[in-house]
Amino acid sequence: MPSRATTLGPGGFSYWTQIYGATAMKELLWENDCVLYRTLLSFKTTGKTQKSDCYLYQWDTAVQEWRPVQLDDGTLSDGKTATYDRCVDTILGPPEKFFTAHFSAQGRKSLASYGTGDIKSILASVLNLQGLRTLSSNAALVGKFLRQQLAGINDELAEARNQDNTAAVLTGEVTRVDELIRAGCADEVTAQANVNGAREKLAGILAKRDAQAKNAEEVRFLTEQIGVVFSKAASSRASVDTQYAREQMRHQSEAASVKAAITSVQINVQSNEAEMRRLNAVLTEKSAVAQAVGRLHQRQHDLEQIDGAVDAHQVTLAGAAVMRTELNVLIADHSKLASDGQAKTIRIKSLKETAGLVEQVPCKGSQMQLACPLMEQANAAMRDVPAHEAEQAAKRLTYQEISRKVKDLQSRVAGFDTIEAEVRVLQKKRKMAADALDADNRLAARAPLIADAETRLPVLADTIAQQRQDIAAANDRMMQVSTILAAIESEKVQALALIEGTSLAETKVLEERLAKLEKPVSDAEVAAYQSAVALAGAALVEVQARARALSEQKVTFLGKLEAVRTLAARSVQVKEQAERLFEEIAKWKLLEKGLGNDGCVALSIDDSGPEIAAICNNLLSDCFEGRFVVRLDTQSETKTGNMKETFDIKVFDGHRGTEKSLGDMSGGEEVLVNECLTRSVALYASQSSMTHCETLFTDETDGALDPEAKRTFMQMKRAVLKQGGYGREFFITHTPELWEMADYKIMMAEL
Repeated sequence: MPSRATTLGPGGFSYWTQIYGATAMKELLWENDCVLYRTLLSFKTTGKTQKSDCYLYQWDTAVQEWRPVQLDDGTLSDGKTATYDRCVDTILGPPEKFFTAHFSAQGRKSLASYGTGDIKSILASVLNLQGLRTLSSNAALVGKFLRQQLAGINDELAEARNQDNTAAVLTGEVTRVDELIRAGCADEVTAQANVNGAREKLAGILAKRDAQAKNAEEVRFLTEQIGVVFSKAASSRASVDTQYAREQMRHQSEAASVKAAITSVQINVQSNEAEMRRLNAVLTEKSAVAQAVGRLHQRQHDLEQIDGAVDAHQVTLAGAAVMRTELNVLIADHSKLASDGQAKTIRIKSLKETAGLVEQVPCKGSQMQLACPLMEQANAAMRDVPAHEAEQAAKRLTYQEISRKVKDLQSRVAGFDTIEAEVRVLQKKRKMAADALDADNRLAARAPLIADAETRLPVLADTIAQQRQDIAAANDRMMQVSTILAAIESEKVQALALIEGTSLAETKVLEERLAKLEKPVSDAEVAAYQSAVALAGAALVEVQARARALSEQKVTFLGKLEAVRTLAARSVQVKEQAERLFEEIAKWKLLEKGLGNDGCVALSIDDSGPEIAAICNNLLSDCFEGRFVVRLDTQSETKTGNMKETFDIKVFDGHRGTEKSLGDMSGGEEVLVNECLTRSVALYASQSSMTHCETLFTDETDGALDPEAKRTFMQMKRAVLKQGGYGREFFITHTPELWEMADYKIMMAEL
């Protein structure tokens, strides 16, 4: 929706602000270069996440099916937004070019409102200069990588300048480690003594245990017997568990099967009940459907009668337009005669008043009266009165004849008005009848559903009743299985309690005999002394490990000290390398600027400016007969006399003899000139572009134009189509005068 986009690219518009609900979809079929494409966009919102899938398909005429678009470089439309945008850009060109030159939407920014950087980016896309900008970006990446290398070398230089302090610090660390090593040697002697003492104590306790060998034999026997009792009890418990587990498993398996069967039948019951509710809802329409079926023939008959009456009236009204035209002419003549008659009456009255002076003068009837110059006007008026009265009488006859004809035609036209009123009433009745017929057709189409519902409802009712009986039987069996499982568990608990009681009694007798024997040295005591030996040995190992670590640390410090001295020796070489990198970075920086917006791109735009202006002036000449002339200024002089990059659209008005920027013109003039300029960009771009758009689009851009400017606007459209070799232009307007100037009309309200 370009009219709501903040930029000319896809990133300036968000579908998420235009959709409602958890899911949305937009589908568009379009054709370009004799290839049919299908755009499919889907949007999903789940909680705080938003997911969109964007696909572009191409119609494969060989297999008669849609296939995902795949570019020559292997890029496949796989649902990702990035691959979709890349496919569309490859087919139609950059979006900045399309929405600047080919798609004109209401509310979009005028070219005059863009800044220098914005217009460079737009024209670079329109003029296919993206390759230069890509090379500029690559040069910037190389420069960035070299600057990172230079930063590392600068760090190395800074480190080299601090090597003297670092060497002193490392020398002190070596001295400190030597002291720690000497202290560690003393700790190692102490740890070795502790190991020897622990070993002597372990040897003493082992000798005492050997002296008590006889008692130990008896203790071992009793201990083994206690173990046998415990083992026997454990074996008995395992046997009982196994015996009852089989029974429990068998009944639990049966219970699970019964429960699953109940669940399955309940699901079927719910499904069948839902279907019965749906079918009952369908049956509620049975009466309405039957009535609709019965009314269909009468509805069609009524519609045909109305159409016949309308056709008959149309035949009668065939001469109404001619008769109304004749009546209007007679009424105009009638009014003119009435006006002329009033003027003639006033003229006769004036002549009679002037002629009346003849009867009032003293020389009335004498020769002097006829020769008197003062009475010449009165005598002339007396002579003219009869002629004017005769002319007035003729006009009265003509007026009466026309009045008679007007009255007759008005009576006949009134009859036409009555018939036209009847036609309008019939047309309203026809619409009502057609709507009623459509409604009855829709209801009648549901008759098969009514029959299906009447057939299936009894079968579903019987099925649900049988299913409920199955559920009741399964519930009874479930209760029986639960009772059996409870009895098995009770028997199992009693058997285990008996085994546990017998085991405790036998163990108690053996433990009493074991308590009467002299307590020998236990394995736990031996283990404690062995643990002490192990701990002393571990402490010795730890001390020795610390000594080795200190030795390794000393070697590390000595290695670092040697590296520091080596680094200090090669600082001169590193400095020379840094200078070479600095020079290389400057070269890549110059290349980045030369290939970027301020270099070759700016020069290309400067070269294209006069050609675009020439195309625009040709369009303006065709539309305005040379009134407006456009000039594109890409540089301006500063107060210091230097030139700076800029962008301004100057328009010379031949009628007013003034020149001003496009943004300073009136709203309608700015719209017209801006449309000519953007279409000129399209015409210029089509000469050098690999992609060509056969169709232009305009969305309500004529709102600010007066009626005359709107017609000029349409002339400009046809001139663009002719010069650019375009096939067509779709434009949206709410101006009825422009509808008649279009080749075809698509009336959305009628669709």
